[in-house]
Amino acid sequence: MTKRILAASDLSEGSDEALRQAHASAKATGAELAVCHVLPYLLGVNTLFPQKHAESALWLTNLEAEMRAALATQIAACIPGAKAEVFIERGSEYAGVVRRAEAWSADLLVVGSQGRTAMPRLNLGSVAEQVVRHAHCPVLVARKTSNHGVVLVATDLSDPSMPAIAAGAEEARLRDARLVVVHAVAFGSVEITIEEIVRDLTRREPGTSVDDQIRGRFEAEVRRALDKCKAVGDVRIVDGVPAAAVIRTADDLGAELVVVGTRGRTGLVRIALGSTAERIVRAAACSVLAVRLGGSSA
Repeated sequence: MTKRILAASDLSEGSDEALRQAHASAKATGAELAVCHVLPYLLGVNTLFPQKHAESALWLTNLEAEMRAALATQIAACIPGAKAEVFIERGSEYAGVVRRAEAWSADLLVVGSQGRTAMPRLNLGSVAEQVVRHAHCPVLVARKTSNHGVVLVATDLSDPSMPAIAAGAEEARLRDARLVVVHAVAFGSVEITIEEIVRDLTRREPGTSVDDQIRGRFEAEVRRALDKCKAVGDVRIVDGVPAAAVIRTADDLGAELVVVGTRGRTGLVRIALGSTAERIVRAAACSVLAVRLGGSSA
């Protein structure tokens, strides 16, 4: 259950959308909402002029007050009437956001991203991507879109993708949207043994191809995964490189959200995004929700 949602703001247009989507999620789930802004470390310890420390501390205090006022203005403009706690962190932007999310025990972190203006749509190493890599909780990369009505879940049928199906089903319910689960297969690269060919030839109905047989097998597996998550949705088995095929399917369906699963890790780097999930997070035209196995790293 989502109880606390933290939105990251750098006072940009991208973070405007993050605020709107974070508030919508908080309203739908009854969760608490908070907003976090990170100030960089601008000053070091001045051992030659210790008398400057008091001046520096006052300057930083005034700067923080100005940022709180600016955030209050942004919140009032983007989500009028909403109540949100405001946190000011210091340090590198992504680390400050991740640190606050963990300290506040956030269940969902929402970050902004630029729209589809160029490829790739999210620069490698951007704050949003780093937050997705390191956060302890699911991360929603918020993008503005006019599309509504479809939540698309990408699955490779591995264990990390199971929570993504469950999360996608819940998002579809909250958004009153259709759930579609997609699994991409490069049919030309699928290896089939002689025994399988013989079995298929004896069992295949007239007019069906080997590709149809493969497609049917994967569709059955996806439907079993849906049943396991007690979810109801449509299934798409598509041909092609997974990341590109998922993004193309999202575009074709006019998806408002894509949900992907990521593999949890322990240690400093919490998430090792697989190449497929990473490319989807970076290049999708709509918002992307990255969900990890178990909900957090242990």
